[in-house]
Order: sequence, then structure tokens, then C-alpha cells
Amino acid sequence: MLIKCYKCGTEVSLDKEATCPKCRRLLRRCADCTQYNVRLSVCNVDGRQIDTGEASYPTYDSPSTYCRSYAFKAA
Repeated sequence: MLIKCYKCGTEVSLDKEATCPKCRRLLRRCADCTQYNVRLSVCNVDGRQIDTGEASYPTYDSPSTYCRSYAFKAA
């Protein structure tokens, strides 16, 4: 699955990379996932409350980084 890095716009294969090779940002954000309810800040898969800041700017400890249910929503 090809996605664009939200910071620099580089197209990256999400299957091969966890971070953007150009700017080193994590590619999986809850904010870009079809399973994330933006209005309630909740993951629809497990019902977990996810902070808005963490959903938009993930760290290596964020739920989205290694999420098995992650589904990128195309713009």
C-alpha cells in the first residue's frame, strides 16, 4: 500500500517502511486510519480512547505504530 508522508509528501510503501525515509516521521497515524473516530477520539476496533495529539503526531509507543487493524484512508 503506497501512502504519502503527512510531513514531506514522499510516497512510501507502508508494507516495507514504518518511517518516511526522507524525514523519518512515523507513517501510521490514527488520524489517517479508517478505524479511528475523530469526533470521539476513539479506536473503533478496540474502543480505546486515543489522545488527539497522539493520533496526529505518533511516537514509537503510540497504538497506531504497530496496529494490526490499521487501514489507511485515501484522500
